[in-house]
Amino acid sequence: MMSSKHDMCGTVLSQITRAETAINPACRKVLCVGLACLDSIHVVKTFPVEDTDVRCVSMRWQRGGNASNNCTVLSQLGAPCEFLGTLSMKQHLNVIVEDFKTSNICIDNCIYYDTCDAPTSVVIINQSNGSRTIIHSNNNLPELTLDDFKKLDLSQYSWIHFEASFLGRNVQEVVSMIEWVEFWNESHASDNDRGHGLGRKALPISVEIEKPRAEMQDLVPCADVLFVGKDYAEFCGCTSMSETLEKIAEDAKPNATIISAWGEQGAMARGHDKTVVQSPAFSPHKVLDTLGAGDTFCGATIFGLSRGNLLQDCIVLGCQIAGAKVGMDGFAGLDKVYNCIKHGTGQADGSA
Repeated sequence: MMSSKHDMCGTVLSQITRAETAINPACRKVLCVGLACLDSIHVVKTFPVEDTDVRCVSMRWQRGGNASNNCTVLSQLGAPCEFLGTLSMKQHLNVIVEDFKTSNICIDNCIYYDTCDAPTSVVIINQSNGSRTIIHSNNNLPELTLDDFKKLDLSQYSWIHFEASFLGRNVQEVVSMIEWVEFWNESHASDNDRGHGLGRKALPISVEIEKPRAEMQDLVPCADVLFVGKDYAEFCGCTSMSETLEKIAEDAKPNATIISAWGEQGAMARGHDKTVVQSPAFSPHKVLDTLGAGDTFCGATIFGLSRGNLLQDCIVLGCQIAGAKVGMDGFAGLDKVYNCIKHGTGQADGSA
């Protein structure tokens, strides 16, 4: 079985190197693979009682989805980035495409469908505590396939991240995508040692495992960096971040970096050398909007990791940016928060 896989590797490498073009290392993008959806966000004073009629304080439309939000954060922090997924071409859903462009996020390789609807979410945000309740719908938009993914010129990227919601419905196809990247890595090297036990690996792979589903287990051995959500950790029987790191390490790559974030408890990570580091949460003065907080932590942490920063610094940055995000509506302004943190002028909660 192994010999046939290596034979396939040779064929794969000959195919995926033909379309490569030289690109400045500084211009290579972080690629986030997953879901983009349209969020209809309703802010209410208190969460409504069933079978009642309440008026919302405010309402807005917003581009959402884990990988989509990861890109929003990466772009605001200054990283060249690209979203890869399937999108609807229906005219009333152009807001998703236009917002990607406005946010300086590349979508050149997305797969478009004429007659399908985009995934949508109705989000209720409780103004009294910032909690968010999500009702998600994805009727008929097809999933990204390996054949779609294989059209990419992988030399354009510095990092590839796969997100949780997308993975839950498409795990085996994503495993194949990761294998494709690993085949490409066998004949390519980074310009510098990336740290985090990655050496000169050209394309590190991170995976977010969030949903409490058994099939997610198949992704644990695939990633160089694993983001493990609290819901999945508790599904596995874990009761703390430290227990999560130990449990996931049993099946992960021997030198994988494992990161566990538990909201107001902060984050903890286990490096490739088994060293454990931790960050507290950075709570804002008032929690306004927790929608996308986990995506913000993930995006900001990838930002640091892709630049070879120390693991401790990366998860602290992730917690700072996520803490600032929940103290504001939406994502606008994270660039200013980051600049304050970078120059030492931010407040202790990570806000400007």
